[in-house]
Amino acid sequence: MPLTQFPTSSSQLPFPEAQMAVGVRNILYYRGVNKAFHYSLLLLLLICSTHFLRAQVMVEDTSTHGPFFAAKKFNSKCYVGFEGTATQILKTKAALNLGLSLNWVINHKFVVSAKYHVLTSPLNIQPKVAETSTDTIRLTQHFAGLAFSYIFFNNKKFSLQPELAVGWGAAKYTHLNKTYRKDYAVILPALYGVYNATKYFRFGLGLNYRVAAGANLNGLSSADLSGVGGVIFIRVGTF
Repeated sequence: MPLTQFPTSSSQLPFPEAQMAVGVRNILYYRGVNKAFHYSLLLLLLICSTHFLRAQVMVEDTSTHGPFFAAKKFNSKCYVGFEGTATQILKTKAALNLGLSLNWVINHKFVVSAKYHVLTSPLNIQPKVAETSTDTIRLTQHFAGLAFSYIFFNNKKFSLQPELAVGWGAAKYTHLNKTYRKDYAVILPALYGVYNATKYFRFGLGLNYRVAAGANLNGLSSADLSGVGGVIFIRVGTF
């Protein structure tokens, strides 16, 4: 009795049956891909959850909270800071400085920072540098430097952080198609009150005083570029 032969591919089937076979095969393929994607996503979530829970129950090594030279080992963290400073300038005027900092935290207390500030207010210095002119003359001012600070009550909800920054400042303006510039030294002591909102986010307020040295420029003096400032800031990273 001859055996019945079944089609081995969709090309051996009549046209409607071939279309159906291709459709079924595509449906099965996409179902397989969809399942593989969901299983991969679940596996990734499981790995992340396991890592998070493990981090939550991990006991912190408190030896890194000791005094700097007495600590048995060093704990390094890093965060980025963004700040705005309403500052005194030209002795009687107010202006806004915006700042960015990269900060290295050692043993949760000692902080070494690289800072950059720029004057963002349109400050007219024409009465200082060109009294007889009727032009508006805008001041451009920058600061870049290193800062060193210490965090008191680092393991509390509120912290205090005195800081001393030293660096280089530059004042520049353009008048009658000629650019005038002066580089000078800056000393910037500050005190910050920090609210430790979460493990990775902090914000707060501060007070500083900018001391400019050697900043005399065609009527601008060091006293004009010195002044007190009120700071508001946010910090993102590890601490």
